[in-house]
Amino acid sequence: GSSARASAAPVAAQPAGAQFPRPPEAWRRRLIHAESEGDFGRKMTSPRYTRPAMSVSARPAAAGPRFRALLVHANPFQRVTPVPAYGLERLRTAAESTGAEVEILDPYLVAEDAIAAARAAAERLQPHVVGLGIRIIDDCIVVDHPAANGHGPIDVSFLLPEIRELRRALGEVVPEATFVAGGAGFSACPQECLEYLGVEWGVVGAGEDAFAAICAGRPLKQIPGLLRRGDEQGIGAYHLGFGGPTKRDPLYAPANSFPVRTRIGCAMQCAYCTAANLMRRHANTDIGVVLDEIAQTVEWTKARGVGRVPIFFADDEFNLPDEKHSIAVLRGIVERGLADSVTWRAYFNPTPFSDELAQLVRETNGLVSITVDSAAEKVLAAAQKPFRRRHLDELVDRLVEHDVSSDLGLIFGLPGETEGTVAETIAFVRALPPQIEVAYSAGARVYPHTPLARIALREPERLVGADDPTFLTPVVYSSPWSPRELARHLHESFADLPNVNRVGVAYRSGSTAMSDAYRTVLTSNGKTGWAHILEDAARPGDVQRAPAEALAGCVQIAVWHGRFDLASTAVKRLLAEESIPAPMSRRQLRLAHLAYGGLALADRAKSALRR
Repeated sequence: GSSARASAAPVAAQPAGAQFPRPPEAWRRRLIHAESEGDFGRKMTSPRYTRPAMSVSARPAAAGPRFRALLVHANPFQRVTPVPAYGLERLRTAAESTGAEVEILDPYLVAEDAIAAARAAAERLQPHVVGLGIRIIDDCIVVDHPAANGHGPIDVSFLLPEIRELRRALGEVVPEATFVAGGAGFSACPQECLEYLGVEWGVVGAGEDAFAAICAGRPLKQIPGLLRRGDEQGIGAYHLGFGGPTKRDPLYAPANSFPVRTRIGCAMQCAYCTAANLMRRHANTDIGVVLDEIAQTVEWTKARGVGRVPIFFADDEFNLPDEKHSIAVLRGIVERGLADSVTWRAYFNPTPFSDELAQLVRETNGLVSITVDSAAEKVLAAAQKPFRRRHLDELVDRLVEHDVSSDLGLIFGLPGETEGTVAETIAFVRALPPQIEVAYSAGARVYPHTPLARIALREPERLVGADDPTFLTPVVYSSPWSPRELARHLHESFADLPNVNRVGVAYRSGSTAMSDAYRTVLTSNGKTGWAHILEDAARPGDVQRAPAEALAGCVQIAVWHGRFDLASTAVKRLLAEESIPAPMSRRQLRLAHLAYGGLALADRAKSALRR
């Protein structure tokens, strides 16, 4: 999807309520039988407290020298919103048959000093190829502060400078390695990114087949989907492809959600969206492969104590070009008996959306994120949206009728926006049922090669931000007012509606509690600073989560990595909150506090016997 949506949208996919992690069955048995076994050191298996920053391909070592690849999640936004490096997980899965040694590094998540972590990883592995997974090039938060207060005209944080420093550091350590860039953010403007980063090669679009070919030693010039810096083909090289079920990296806890891709590409050409560069090309994967991946994820996560598994369907629009594919996926979830084991979220176009689809969404614990942008016909037409106001009204009625959990996204200030159309969309929002959450942006980031970029060149008076005719560095289109003036007007218009808020999480101001929690649980001791992290998580103001939900996320991260000492402390802090996330109960949390405390005590006893 668009870089705007990928970075700014919330990622938690738990419409049925947050789940507190249960101690996995093996660990519960270990606690119950520890005393009767008598020999902690011999009878009990304790989870490792120190986890490697990288995950190695599961394929057994082959005889002789192996091709080595380091896949780096080049995403500084991991400091604010940690998400699985799903694209890199798919690449590693695709390359297993080649016998290559493939490691994934998420430096901005696992280390305070991302550059030092990357240098150390490259020095140790000495990879032949370094892949840079560039999910986003900026955070796309146009206005984080409606009042100027010394801020510039926009608040977008440009992330490519940090990624360039990462690339330079890696190049100094392994100068002979071939660097290949890829990812959704990269594929939106590949030639611009290659030039900016000083990288020679890039994978445009789905990179599974291309990466497997690289690891198999195929000449780079012969690989479909791969392009070289300076090639004229640019975005025209976009490659669509799929592999089998993705093997997950054990680093990532379900504090947010696990991505699952069912298709690639988009059937729309919305003016502002980077997916418009695909020219409506798209491809579905096999339904059986999708369901296998969901089933494997459920089995894997339940073994680690997760009740319901949060899934994010990482498609541009889940119900396009028609709803047959999405209905088949959801029917498969029901038929395989997975509906009670998952919650999920996906982006939807307002049409098509039938009663059958609504019923399946409800039955499978789904949350519908509706890509609306505007309720004004004039703006919808200018934005090249494939629906009109009547479709929005019909969808809202259907969501209410079937009691479907939903949220709705708006972008004010698009081409064609006037004071009248702003007022029209405000009236639409104010008439919505209060159970529908609304997130809005004031102004639209202009990305290279999009229809909005062509409009922006014709209407320079509507632009704010960098003086960059390529639009690689942040430039925003906003009509009829500047982004900050528009944001102030919207803030005043929606001040009395608790279900309406500005979109997303900004890189410079977002809470880092979740990434701090990861780094703490991955250390050998980890207790230093844990209390501070919990207080940070409990502090109001995080637009992603309520304080209790953030604390529950800390519990999940600690349990996921076997840190029952930290999980017990986090549960105790969660119990101090006035409200706790549904469907948790205080009784369940008290029992979890006792269970985690007992498991932590058993771990300490084992450590003492070892000494």
